[in-house]
Amino acid sequence: MDINDIRNSINSLLQGDGRQIVFWYDEDGGYRYEIENGFSLDNGAKVWILTGDNSFETKLQIERRDKDSDYLIYAPFARPSDKDNILADMYYYSKHFYSDKLVQIMGDIGIPAECLDEMKRFKRFWSSGNVEKFKALQIDEYTPENIDLGIICVLANVKTTNFEELIRKMLLGGLEDNASLKKMQTYKIDGFFWQCTAKYYGYRDEEPTLKRFLITMMITYMDVVTEGKAPEVWRSFISLKKNDCVIFMKNFMNSDETRGFYDDFAEHFSDEKNVASVFREIPLDDLYAFDALPQVDEDLIGWMISKIEDGMPDERVVGMTIPEICDERTKPAYHYSDRYHDSYMLVKNAHQVYKLVTLHIFRPTIDEVVKDYADNAYLIDRHYRMFYYYLDKVGNSEETDKLRGLVENIYTNKYLTDYSFKWNQILTDEVYRDYTGSREEDFFENYVRPFMNEDSREGRVVVIISDGMRYEVGRELYEDLELDEKCKAQMHHMLSVIPSETTLGMASLLPHKDIQVDTELNVTVDGMKCGNSMADRQKILQKYVPDAICVSFDFLKNEPQDKVRALFQNKNLIYAYQNQIDVRGEKRESENEVFNACEEAVNEIKTVIHRLTGFVSVTRYLVTADHGFIYKRDKLAESDKISMDKSALDTTNYRYLLSDHKVDNEALTSRCLAYLSAMNKAYVTTPKGTDIIKQRAGGMNYVHGGSSLQEMIVPVIKVNTLTGKQTTDLVNVELNSFITRVTNSVFTVDFMQMEPVTDKVKPRKLVAFFIDADGQKISFDVPIIANIRDTDASKRVISERFTLKSGHYNSGQDYYLVLVDMDDESNVIQKYKYTIDIMDM
Repeated sequence: MDINDIRNSINSLLQGDGRQIVFWYDEDGGYRYEIENGFSLDNGAKVWILTGDNSFETKLQIERRDKDSDYLIYAPFARPSDKDNILADMYYYSKHFYSDKLVQIMGDIGIPAECLDEMKRFKRFWSSGNVEKFKALQIDEYTPENIDLGIICVLANVKTTNFEELIRKMLLGGLEDNASLKKMQTYKIDGFFWQCTAKYYGYRDEEPTLKRFLITMMITYMDVVTEGKAPEVWRSFISLKKNDCVIFMKNFMNSDETRGFYDDFAEHFSDEKNVASVFREIPLDDLYAFDALPQVDEDLIGWMISKIEDGMPDERVVGMTIPEICDERTKPAYHYSDRYHDSYMLVKNAHQVYKLVTLHIFRPTIDEVVKDYADNAYLIDRHYRMFYYYLDKVGNSEETDKLRGLVENIYTNKYLTDYSFKWNQILTDEVYRDYTGSREEDFFENYVRPFMNEDSREGRVVVIISDGMRYEVGRELYEDLELDEKCKAQMHHMLSVIPSETTLGMASLLPHKDIQVDTELNVTVDGMKCGNSMADRQKILQKYVPDAICVSFDFLKNEPQDKVRALFQNKNLIYAYQNQIDVRGEKRESENEVFNACEEAVNEIKTVIHRLTGFVSVTRYLVTADHGFIYKRDKLAESDKISMDKSALDTTNYRYLLSDHKVDNEALTSRCLAYLSAMNKAYVTTPKGTDIIKQRAGGMNYVHGGSSLQEMIVPVIKVNTLTGKQTTDLVNVELNSFITRVTNSVFTVDFMQMEPVTDKVKPRKLVAFFIDADGQKISFDVPIIANIRDTDASKRVISERFTLKSGHYNSGQDYYLVLVDMDDESNVIQKYKYTIDIMDM
């Protein structure tokens, strides 16, 4: 600093009313020569030089001999401590001048002079190019503590003085050999950092480490959510600042940025501390609410599997049934909900198979059986399918293998075999012939023609026939379409032909007066050959509807708009054939992929319906199938195969035989194909149960052609679509209580999803949290997924738990519960005023 600049600065300090005294401790004596050799000040102000041993003389001069003059008291050394300085009282009632770089920095930033000593403690920091980063923090008020906080934030490369953000960033840098902590140690400010962990989170340790800090956070979180059930061996880690630890942990576990890091830590901790062994000594009821270690979910899943295996599916944890546990633990409020989602769904579907099979009662008549299957029993097949869908995702283990064996046994032996045998007992030739419900061979007259004639302005109808889509899969498609604002869907069903196979099934879906089948499965429709080619089918279709066409479903799915438009030009009826399920199921190498194929088929059909609605303005669709199927995952035993002499038979298949005579076998039932037409003399023979007729080649787990309900009941979905943009709303979520007074730092809030999810009212994703009057969050974020379809309002109550930060809460001040859009926190959906009346925490 130039000596003239110094003179000007001191002259400025000496201005003012009354006598002025300025102290200048020049720590390194850099300006001693200038001061001792002709340094002068304005307005007769005097210069007095401290020598280190003239303090008493100085006191006499300033306070006794010359009480009127202004003085600069210059000391070419550092200021002594107050206890060693008899001029300390004089120093404090005087003004101070500093000439070093720190003073300039303080002036630039706006740090008051009384903070100089704190600045000097970390002098090396200010000379290392960190000033601009410190300024960018925009600290509101400069105090020694705030300066120290700013320094450690700069060293950790954090752009805010929020300590939670600081510690979060530091943890991401590693629990061992942490670069930010090393910097703090280099600048000797690490002590302040650990003081902050004690102040904000109650973490105190003789030899503090980041790892033990995070363990403290986790164990304290555990003790809070389990209401004091943390294991005794870990209780030394529990902090007194429990609520702040809970909030930190929730935010740290659920942040996209830190989730992966935390999961790695949790895995290492689980191995290091032998968590599996520790948790075995704690009841699941006590552990249930804890979600910060994966062992809880693994223990819950293992417990549920064991209860199903032991025939105790109604056992509960914290009063919740197995399906309720699976639904609850897959909510986003639980940290490991994504990781264990497929495992929970695996267990839930296994449980549903077990319960539904156990409770199912076979009906006495064909009409009742068909209605019961279409309304209820189809769910058994769906849950079996979804069980394997999720098992293929989760993979095999000792635990899942046992569950798979149980599901396979109860589904195959107690449901499929028994159900199919009883069904075939009542499905006599006469009963089948006289069945008055909807039949596959009446599809065109019952569904297609009436649909075409409904609206003369738009006669075009697209019929999508999905080869092998059994009823329960079609029902899933219907449920999805029902929630689509551009679709109005109706669900129907038909009883298929026997044999329930592609050639005859596809022919039955065409318009016709007469269908004939010989013993070699040669099919003619009104005298016209109808094999497995679209050309054959199109000729028959055009006989009844000249402006009709048959097309591959893949063409509609994949071809560009202009080609699809050209194909549909002047066409009133389009039969589109999808072969996603059957083509995968009938190949030995891919038959175990058939349940994945079901999901893909459903998604493809939804996509094509939307595509055609947009491309060519088709608004009317029928979705159906030629037949269903039976699928069992276990390799078939020899006892599941019917051995017989087939030498006198013309056509043999796993699930049916064709012959010119009845087949006499107690495991089989023969029916005359005269039900299709009096001209038919051939017989179709099918197993009474779900066994297969022994063959030499091909897959055996996926089969069709027989007379089980899974093969015979096929879906019919009538769909009307709307063009253009459709108006939809999101469900409303509101507070489900008039009580807005909080008297505990941990509490539960009930929300009400005001209406069920429908095609016009869509699900909503929200985040809820509490704020103070200044808008600062005082709780962690709680995700709320409002996607409930139940029309019963009591089933749409959503209960969520909140924890408030430690601090002072004024019962006379307003606080708010805020619900915001999960994807845009600035979009406030609801805001409720609360009173918080609790003691300081």
